[in-house]
Amino acid sequence: MLRQVQRLEEMIILDGVKLPLTGRKLVDEEQLLAQLTNVERSIPETIQTAEKILLKREDIIARANQYAQEIIKSAEQRAAQIADEVRIVQQAEREAQQIRQQVQQESDIRRQQVQQETEQLRHQVQQESELLRQRTFEEIERLRRQVQQEIDQMRQSARAECEQIQVDADNYADRVLTQMEQQFSEMLRVVQNGRQHLRSTPTGRPPV
Repeated sequence: MLRQVQRLEEMIILDGVKLPLTGRKLVDEEQLLAQLTNVERSIPETIQTAEKILLKREDIIARANQYAQEIIKSAEQRAAQIADEVRIVQQAEREAQQIRQQVQQESDIRRQQVQQETEQLRHQVQQESELLRQRTFEEIERLRRQVQQEIDQMRQSARAECEQIQVDADNYADRVLTQMEQQFSEMLRVVQNGRQHLRSTPTGRPPV
């Protein structure tokens, strides 16, 4: 049909005879009518072609709409999935933040407990060390007193032994002197008896 219309334009514009001073053209009526007939004949075919194109266009549009709906539905599903994933990620981040805060709190509490336990242990060790030092000093003092007592006892025992030895020596000397005194007394008695005997005997007479 487009070709028929173009041919009609050529007949009017190119094949037409221009009338001087009028700006109009003369056209062959028979050729014009024949060409119009050709145009009229081609119109139904063109309309059918246009209808087919229109139906095809509507089918394409329907398919495009269906494809668009599928894309939109898929996009909505993907968006919902992404939203779920985002919510999951956000929930995971919140839980991770809570876990970090909990771990930090537990770490702070544990650090404080360790510091308190360390301070208590240091204080306890200091007390035990002080107590051990006092006990050591007390034990040293007790041992010193015990050694001093033993030394005093040894001195007293030695002094007592010396005194006993002195007493024994004095007793021994007294016994020896007593024996010597007895012997000397006996000798003196013998001497005295001899002298008395000599005195009682007359001079010049031998003793009987």
